[in-house]
Amino acid sequence: QVHSPPFAVSDMEKPPIKIDQHIIERIHWEVSPVFPSGNDQMRGVPNKVGFIDAPFKANQDNKYMWHFWGDSIPEGKLTIVAVKKGSHKLAPALTVDGKSVWTTGVPGGPNNGADAHIPSNIKLREPGTWALLVFLGNTYWDYVVIDVH
Repeated sequence: QVHSPPFAVSDMEKPPIKIDQHIIERIHWEVSPVFPSGNDQMRGVPNKVGFIDAPFKANQDNKYMWHFWGDSIPEGKLTIVAVKKGSHKLAPALTVDGKSVWTTGVPGGPNNGADAHIPSNIKLREPGTWALLVFLGNTYWDYVVIDVH
């Protein structure tokens, strides 16, 4: 039985944006907090970025609604780069039609008390603690740490 490497996609393809190594070195590997916004519980960075909280299961595609707060939210498409704790490998977290991708669409207007939002699908291949690095256009916005079961 042949096992494919867990990050086959990321070994062949690099993220479409440059990732500053300092971003990864500065990650605090505590799971990001949950906070209320609108009628929902968000996981992420209060008043900056979060998604409606839902559990993550390895190899399971799930829908997550991203929300952004701020007066000057960068314009451009949403790119999510996943980094697993203890690894410096980068993996695409987003999926479109079941395929792993780095980038999805451009966030729309206000929702759930946030200034902008966008739905996405996310799938991570392995259990563990992951940081989701959030980019809007070419701008690094922040990261959210999650536990994948």
